[in-house]
Amino acid sequence: MILGLAPMDWFTDCAFRQITKEIFDVYGEKEKYTLWLWTEFMNADGYIINPTWVIKHLLTDTDQSPVIAQIFWANEGMIMKCFDDIQSKYFHHWKLKIENWKFSFAGIELNMGCPARNVMNTWWWSALLKERKQTLAIIKKLSWIMKIPLSIKTRTGRDEHDLKEQMNFLIEISTYVSMITIHGRTVKQWYSADSNWDFIYKLKHKADKKCKILWNGGIKNYEDIASLAKNLDGVMIGQAAIGNPRIFTPHTPSREEIKETILKHLDYMISYENYFQDQKASYQDMLSMPEHLPMNIRNPQAITLAEFRKHLFQYVKWIPWSKEFKQKVSTISEYNPLVQEIQKFFENGDQNE
Repeated sequence: MILGLAPMDWFTDCAFRQITKEIFDVYGEKEKYTLWLWTEFMNADGYIINPTWVIKHLLTDTDQSPVIAQIFWANEGMIMKCFDDIQSKYFHHWKLKIENWKFSFAGIELNMGCPARNVMNTWWWSALLKERKQTLAIIKKLSWIMKIPLSIKTRTGRDEHDLKEQMNFLIEISTYVSMITIHGRTVKQWYSADSNWDFIYKLKHKADKKCKILWNGGIKNYEDIASLAKNLDGVMIGQAAIGNPRIFTPHTPSREEIKETILKHLDYMISYENYFQDQKASYQDMLSMPEHLPMNIRNPQAITLAEFRKHLFQYVKWIPWSKEFKQKVSTISEYNPLVQEIQKFFENGDQNE
C-alpha cells in the first residue's frame, strides 16, 4: 500500500521530504507500506517562460524516490509543453538501479482540486471542474504524449450538489491516468468538513481496475491508516504531517529525537538553498542533488528564519511551554541564536514541566 506525503505549497520542499524519507527508512513498516513523496506545486507557465523562477519547487534529492512532480497551470498549451519537457529530461523508472543515474520523477501529476489561493486564481484551474468536457479532452491529450505515469489530484466536487457529476467524470478519467488522489471534501468545504470516505470507496469500486485510487484528507494519526484505507491503493497525509513527519511510522519520538529532527531540518533547508543558488546561474536542466550532498550551512541566512519557523512551531506545538518558546524565537533573525534557543528549550524541558 502507498503512503503519500501530500503536496503542500511552501511546505513539502526538498528538506521536508528528505526528513520524512529518512524517518520512514528507519522506523517505517516497509513490509506493509511504500512511501511516495510529492513536490510542491509548480506553475507550468512559469516553467516554460522562465524555469529559474519556479524550478526550486521541483528540487529533489537523489534518495527520495519515488517522487511525483505536482503541476498546475493557467494555459493549455503551456501544460502540454511542460509535461512533455519534464518527462523528456527527468524520468527513468524509479525501481531500476542504474549506476551514476541522474535523478528523475516517477510520474507527473496534474493538480485540479487544490483550493490554495495562488492556484485558484488561475482561470484554467477554476475551469477544470466546471468545463469537464474540455478538461477530459486535455487529460486525453496528455495521456497520448506521456511515456511516464500520469496522475491527477482533485476533490469530491465543487460543492455537495456536484458529487454525482464528479463521480462520473472521475470514472471516465480513470481510463486515461495511472492514479487518482482525492481529497475527501468539496472545494467549497475547504478543510472544514468531515472527509467523504464513501465517495472514494465507491470510486475505487467503479474506476478502471488499472487506476490506483488514493485518499487524502482527515487522517490524524498512524492508526487511522490501516483502519480507514480498506479497498484503496493508498492514503495521502498532508497537514497532519507538518511538524510530525513520523506520522508515517508507528514510532513515538523522544524529546531528544524531536530536537535532533528540528535541527537537521533547519540545516537541510539552508544546505539545499545554498546548492540551489550555486547552480541557479548555470541552470540548464533539472537541479537535482548530487548523491550524498554534504551539509553546507556556510550562509545560514540563505533562507529567512521566518520560513523555517512555520515548521518549527508545528514541531513544538504540543510540548509544554511551547507558547513562551514561540514568543522568544519569533524575533530571532540569526542562525546561531535560534539553534541555541532550540537546544535550551529541549534541555530545560523537565524543569519547565
